Amino acid sequence: MRTILIDNDPIALSRLAEELYRIGGLDIIGSFLEPQLALERMDDLRPRTVFLEIEMPELNGIEQAELILEKHPSTLLVFVTGCDDFAVQAFGLNAVDYILKPLDPARLKLTVGRLLGRERILTASAAAKPSLQICTLGSLRFEDTERRSVPVRWKTYKAQELFAFLLHHRERYVRKQTLLEQLWPDADWKRGTMQLYTAVYQVRKLLQEAGIDIRIVSGEEGYRLETRGHRMDVQRWEEQLGAAPALTRDTLECHKRLFGLYQGDYFGEHAYLWAETERQRLRALWLEHAKRIGSCYAEQGMEAEAAAHYGRVQSVLPQEESIYFELMKIYDRLKDRHSVEKQYGLLQQMVRREWGAEPHPSIRRWFVDWKAAGSPP
Repeated sequence: MRTILIDNDPIALSRLAEELYRIGGLDIIGSFLEPQLALERMDDLRPRTVFLEIEMPELNGIEQAELILEKHPSTLLVFVTGCDDFAVQAFGLNAVDYILKPLDPARLKLTVGRLLGRERILTASAAAKPSLQICTLGSLRFEDTERRSVPVRWKTYKAQELFAFLLHHRERYVRKQTLLEQLWPDADWKRGTMQLYTAVYQVRKLLQEAGIDIRIVSGEEGYRLETRGHRMDVQRWEEQLGAAPALTRDTLECHKRLFGLYQGDYFGEHAYLWAETERQRLRALWLEHAKRIGSCYAEQGMEAEAAAHYGRVQSVLPQEESIYFELMKIYDRLKDRHSVEKQYGLLQQMVRREWGAEPHPSIRRWFVDWKAAGSPP
């Protein structure tokens, strides 16, 4: 593995090089006393691994690591320092290890083993290149090409939300300030920053252990999530919806399949406030499409199919008043008075439970007139 060493202390730099030569497994292609010079040589040398001291003048190791990862996000980092105050920040940058001075040869050998092991895992993962779908409709999850769930176990709720937020802004840098304001609004800067670094580390570790080739890249005073070719279910659904043929009896099956791809609101199970605008936009798209399918059934005289269809819509959006009303009108056309009354009762229960209100006045008027006349107004 091509490796460079960075430390402004010449004795410490020499000692580190000697120990690494003795251990073997790494190809040391450069040693630098000046961190700025090391940065300038990164493009030429293309190291796979960088060992660097944190406490250096002008440009400390944490800042330098962020600059390295901004241009070379796959670089493996090992921090070597005499102070343990920066461990959380270091692992927030996905460091492979954090070694305290004075160097312990046995400890350093363990680090080299970790580096070589990490490289084997990454090489195997790159060779396999499994294509995943990142699912956000309903809940956040991963599926393989066979639609089987890829198990992941989030360390904390905030780690999961951080991933979701970066995914929402995928391929773009999100400033740390924005992340703190959105995810840790009640924490002061120091505590919030530490929690952010911890969450970034947890997400990176989870993705690595699950063999999911998605990366969080540091840079521009923030982070960027790279999906690396993996697609999102919501992207596929919206693209296919836009390219779908006109809805007719002949194309109904195609539209039913598209309808079924929407398995719930955008991050619906998590109810993230920052996702609400996008959630409402996607919900409106799906609901409009669902109603067009229902109208197509009705135009073809397929009332039973229309009722079953709206029942599925209702199971996904149980708080959508208009769906109860559509079902009431369908059951009326089917002469099923019991089901009309049942739907109105369910609607009453829902709006009272959710909002402490009554159904929309137009629906109430329709129901009163219907009951009085025994037929639609």
